[in-house]
Amino acid sequence: MSEREMTDNPDQDPIDASAEEVSAEEITEAAESLTFEGDDPLATLRAERDDFEQKYLRVSADYQNYVRRANQNVAAASEQKLMGVARGLVSAMDHFDLALQVDPEKTTAPDLLQGVTSIRDELLKALAGVGIARLDVQPGDEFDPVKHEALMRQPGTEFESGRVVMQMQPGYLVGDKIVRPAQVSVAE
Repeated sequence: MSEREMTDNPDQDPIDASAEEVSAEEITEAAESLTFEGDDPLATLRAERDDFEQKYLRVSADYQNYVRRANQNVAAASEQKLMGVARGLVSAMDHFDLALQVDPEKTTAPDLLQGVTSIRDELLKALAGVGIARLDVQPGDEFDPVKHEALMRQPGTEFESGRVVMQMQPGYLVGDKIVRPAQVSVAE
């Protein structure tokens, strides 16, 4: 039916006029063809959602376990490093205790110097065990303001200007980082 015919007959419903006749059986068949052969699409989606939720919970738990283990490993490594330093320092303290028990009347200066050197070596060994190195500067080395601290300038020395004349105190490093620069005197 054309538009003109529909407007000519105002009593007829335009939807009924343009639609073909469809039986109830055809509607039922069409609806059945939209479903998934016996599967309920909502149930399928719920099952997928539940599966993803379980996977999410497992991954979340695995991550939390990983973080907990990583924190435990960091704490254990820190404790081990601290124990290494403590062992080195305890050994040096034992040497100090032995030195203090020596009778000053029976000890010679070379023996005392040897004991102090032994204690110093123990301490340096303990520091090296945790990555702390001593920075010694030799006379004639070039002055480096990053590694050295100039406490004074000395004119008229055998070294050219900008060279270390003497080390007053050694420096210390942790890896590449300066804990304390070496204190030196520099030639003018």
